[in-house]
Amino acid sequence: MAQSTDAAENPVEDTSIAGIARRMLHQFSADDLRPGARLPAERQLATELGVGRAAVREVLAALELLGVVEGRHGSGTYLTDNPSMLLPQAIEWGLLLQRPQTLQLVEARRHLEVSLAGIAAAQRDPDGLLALHARADAMRRTGANGDVDGFVEADALFHLEVAALSKNSVLAGMLNSVSSLLRVWMARAVRADDGQVEATLAEHQAILDAIAEGRTAAAEKAMREHMRNAESRLFRSLASHPA
Repeated sequence: MAQSTDAAENPVEDTSIAGIARRMLHQFSADDLRPGARLPAERQLATELGVGRAAVREVLAALELLGVVEGRHGSGTYLTDNPSMLLPQAIEWGLLLQRPQTLQLVEARRHLEVSLAGIAAAQRDPDGLLALHARADAMRRTGANGDVDGFVEADALFHLEVAALSKNSVLAGMLNSVSSLLRVWMARAVRADDGQVEATLAEHQAILDAIAEGRTAAAEKAMREHMRNAESRLFRSLASHPA
């Protein structure tokens, strides 16, 4: 992968996650990487873009969750078979992290999650509850092991499982559409706050208990409290470690 002229002359012109993502995608295009092609190693990408490897990992994780790239265990990271339609969406979502609309998206997510929790408590079924317990167990296991990426993934899947329990495909689809940003936000908060894991586990357990017992109002209250705390942790991380 040849180093682009722009990156060589001004390697740190924009070190925000959105900026790095734009430059990385431009680099892929300039190098004429084909769908399904294997990407250069993180170290090489970091050198060519003039940023740290941690930033490269964060961008790749976001692009993977947006469906632009895919990681293959033991093999590396690859462009998806048909990424062209997804590239504008990836840039749009990334830019939201830097704009006032982020506040609106956070608010929309809060209302959506609270509604889904209440509906899930009313519509719960044995198989769905088993799946939700499994997600909570995965959160505890990865949290205890210090596996940040695994914890973030289990956290996001817990919320998607609550949405599935609601049996409301429209609301579940809306939550799924912002799941990529949810993962990015969770990862930021976990890495910036040592107490995040324990607090998050307790909040999710309260949600799980209320849903399992069919207590609609309690499920909504537990989710609302979790959303409030999660938003506070997110904005603390953004204030102390701006992207």
